[in-house]
Amino acid sequence: MRGLILVVASVSFILWGSAFAATEISDPKLRQAVDELSASTMVGGEGWKTYDRLLHSEYSRWAMGEIYEGRTKFVRSLEEWWNYGMRVAERNIEVVAVDRVGELAIIRFKTTETFVGPDGPIAGFTGYVSNIWINEDGDWLLLFAEISSKMAAD
Repeated sequence: MRGLILVVASVSFILWGSAFAATEISDPKLRQAVDELSASTMVGGEGWKTYDRLLHSEYSRWAMGEIYEGRTKFVRSLEEWWNYGMRVAERNIEVVAVDRVGELAIIRFKTTETFVGPDGPIAGFTGYVSNIWINEDGDWLLLFAEISSKMAAD
């Protein structure tokens, strides 16, 4: 079960709801892609197929400094998590920075999430995320994610 929670935590770090600190995404197509990804893992969301569509073919992620996953493994894990009945119940996002460099967008944020599974609520997660999105032929795709948990003493 801890592995499933780690999958959802790392999945949902890539995402956020509608709340922003003082930073906003100025590109409407990027904002739409980020919103779609965020909504997909929430209760009532469309699920893992949204990730499959919005991840770059070279997507990779690092979680908590020790787990590396390429695109295929990540999507498979997310599909298993989703089919098991896991969802993000609530998400609070604090955007730290959104930087655009050519066709790359670097988005950094802090997230706190609670989860619900087939047997009810599951322990939540608080952590930091860096995402790199790339614009290819007018479509924004998530290229890279790095996730780290917030230490309890923070």
